[in-house]
Amino acid sequence: MAKVWKLLALLLVITALVWLATMWRWQSAHVDPGTRDIVVTLVVLPIALTLMLAGVIWSIGRLRTYAVAPATPATVAPPQASTPALAERPQAPRFRVLSSAVHLRTDREWSNAQSSIAKGECRPELDEQLKDDDGIAVFTAPVPDLSTHALRDAMDELQARLAQDRPEIWANHESAPEVLRALASLEMAASSMRDALEAQWPALSAPLPSSRSKPSAPTLPPTVSIRVAIPARWPAQTQQLASAWIEQLLDPFIDSGLKAAGQSRAMAHSMRLAVQLHLHPVDDAEAFWAVLDQQLMQWQRDQEAGLLWAMAADSLVGENDAAAMAAAQELFSGSNQRGRVPGEGAAGLLLSSSAWPALPDAEAPQAQLHRANLLRRDKSADASGRVSPQTLLQSAEDALRASGWQAVQVQHITSDTDHRASRTGEVFETLQTLLPHLDPGEHALRLGVGCGDLGVARLLACLALTAGQVSRSQQPALVLGAFPAFERFAALLTPATAPPEPAAAQAA
Repeated sequence: MAKVWKLLALLLVITALVWLATMWRWQSAHVDPGTRDIVVTLVVLPIALTLMLAGVIWSIGRLRTYAVAPATPATVAPPQASTPALAERPQAPRFRVLSSAVHLRTDREWSNAQSSIAKGECRPELDEQLKDDDGIAVFTAPVPDLSTHALRDAMDELQARLAQDRPEIWANHESAPEVLRALASLEMAASSMRDALEAQWPALSAPLPSSRSKPSAPTLPPTVSIRVAIPARWPAQTQQLASAWIEQLLDPFIDSGLKAAGQSRAMAHSMRLAVQLHLHPVDDAEAFWAVLDQQLMQWQRDQEAGLLWAMAADSLVGENDAAAMAAAQELFSGSNQRGRVPGEGAAGLLLSSSAWPALPDAEAPQAQLHRANLLRRDKSADASGRVSPQTLLQSAEDALRASGWQAVQVQHITSDTDHRASRTGEVFETLQTLLPHLDPGEHALRLGVGCGDLGVARLLACLALTAGQVSRSQQPALVLGAFPAFERFAALLTPATAPPEPAAAQAA
């Protein structure tokens, strides 16, 4: 409706200008206009000029949207007109989920998290300290009982060491509370995955298979890639200090892995180390997933034995982020129901390529992760009017089709959606169309409703929770990402077994 009023206002302005110019010209030239001249000049011309100008404005807006659109990874190609048999259908790559961890406001188990959020037991609350510009408390979703005292002392000590070389840089720097909360959550998630990671170290010392007896076997030694995402919105000094602390936190993991591979850090100048750490300041969860997807697909293409430990942490529960969201009119309040609720948390996934050896002493994989599908909407989900679920539906359909599994086999749904009606509508319409056998109140977890905006940890948290649920239920589950304005994400997790035939699934 707002667009209609704007168009009418533009029409009135152009009509007034055309009439003034025309009347002045006719009076100056002593013109006696006829009926046709009056209709064409005073009626048709203003309408035509208004439509032309509106079209130009709309075209410029479309060009700007495409210009700022972030790059997305390649998606699965749509199927041909004829559907081949399951054995002949090309399937998306699969990766084993060896371990997962979350540190969130809600429970670590999917079923408990789903139940508490659905019943309203886990939901955002009015913050006791954060206020908006009018002095009214804002809704936030912090992790309860999250202590940062020990972490602050460690960060101060680390900053003092860094200040010895560049004192002018660190003279007035102080880590914001939300930064400490994010790193504290990251430490908790990393600690809970220690045993699962170290159980994989024997693979680094295992001999390579003979290429003569098995030509398709990998010829490169196994490698471990540790990739950690932190928010790119943090100031440069904060990113540098956080990176130094993360390296210090993960040094014991890296040293034990290098020892298992018979290497040391001193060998880095002459050979590729078996365990490598990469820190990624990213703008959003989708950007981090694109990095992970690139690494996994490289291993798949080269048939390389690779182990990927992916972690992400973020916190928007702080004055800086709340103020920035309020300034951008993106903070949830009584007068802005379309705003976001600041949340926080951390998550981790331990993924292996298909060539990574299965170790007898390690725990069985939790699930198989089929390659995720990421698409982009043409229209922002925040635009006025009805929000179509077509892009999210297409992403989910493509992910299922490429996996070889049927929609009827999916028994659980995890989404990052929150309270916003547009996002909820997309997910529920996708369920009704693609998965009508599921009950949204029982089989769907909307993580954002209870935990708010998890920032760069959002998608990883959904995948980690779902991997644990698949491991316990031994049933496939679908992860849907519909939190941003444009990007739509879908990934299928299945039990660590081969998929059943479609006929058997339909009969069940």
